[in-house]
Amino acid sequence: MLGLRKNVSLKDLTTFKAGGKADYFIEISQKRKLIQVLRWAKKKNLPFFILGNGSNVLFSDKGFKGLVIKIKNKKIRKTKKTLIAGAGILLPELSNIFLKNGWVGLEWANGIPGTLGGAIYGNAGAFGEEIKNIIKNVKTIDINSLKEKKYNREGCQFVYRGSGFKEKKEIIWEAELITKKGNKKELKKKAEEFIKYKIGKGLFKYPSAGSVFKNIKIDETPFSKFFKKNFVFINGKKVEVKAGKVSAGFFIEQCGLKGKKIGGAMISDFHANIIVNFDKAKAEEILFLIDLCKEKVYKKFKIQLKEEIIVINT
Repeated sequence: MLGLRKNVSLKDLTTFKAGGKADYFIEISQKRKLIQVLRWAKKKNLPFFILGNGSNVLFSDKGFKGLVIKIKNKKIRKTKKTLIAGAGILLPELSNIFLKNGWVGLEWANGIPGTLGGAIYGNAGAFGEEIKNIIKNVKTIDINSLKEKKYNREGCQFVYRGSGFKEKKEIIWEAELITKKGNKKELKKKAEEFIKYKIGKGLFKYPSAGSVFKNIKIDETPFSKFFKKNFVFINGKKVEVKAGKVSAGFFIEQCGLKGKKIGGAMISDFHANIIVNFDKAKAEEILFLIDLCKEKVYKKFKIQLKEEIIVINT
């Protein structure tokens, strides 16, 4: 099949820069090609994985025994009040389009190396904002029927770091985004402040996948009775609560794990909820630190950390 490659390194396809090889790999920018590839995979009885920019994924060192399909649909077109964008467009590129036109809602996305499709799938967000806030509707391709489906914002079933698409056997193809006018200078200033904050914290120094774990909902912890509007007392410490959640990094840091290393992987010294690949780390070393965080936090706080990233072990 035209464009199909064999034994492709997954290190080069993810921001973690770790993992083995995919048996098969292909990039798709046209809908008819996607349908053709899906039919081929079904015929071969091959498992497949849909990849955006690999910014929220960790593949095993054994690689992926099947087909990895990278969505490269980056087409955009403007309507009177919306922008229709392909799932493969990168968030920084999309953010810049919004900023240049003075549209509100993607200032936070500048510097996040994911795609629109991946952002919708996991309801990505930062600095108190989420992708769901600018979604009008989303179009998908059903894996079984190979037909197109369309969902409005409510139909997407967005939740914190998730959506209904995590349960559906469908591939996000494009989305219609709300283009609400704002103050162009103020929006640009806000975006610059966000990116400066990330650079200042060293977020781009080493390969990583950003936040590893979801933040903890305060009402799901043993400390909810100590909750006071925008802070909570945990073991005598006053901890900030944002949107009803406490940073997962707080609990990891309290377990003394900040800066913990194994091989080439490290729980970062600037944010305990970020694991970095500082020296050619293997996926198993990153996974070791993930499991260590879960074990120690549960032992100390009786809180079960839940991964925000997707771990692929096939």
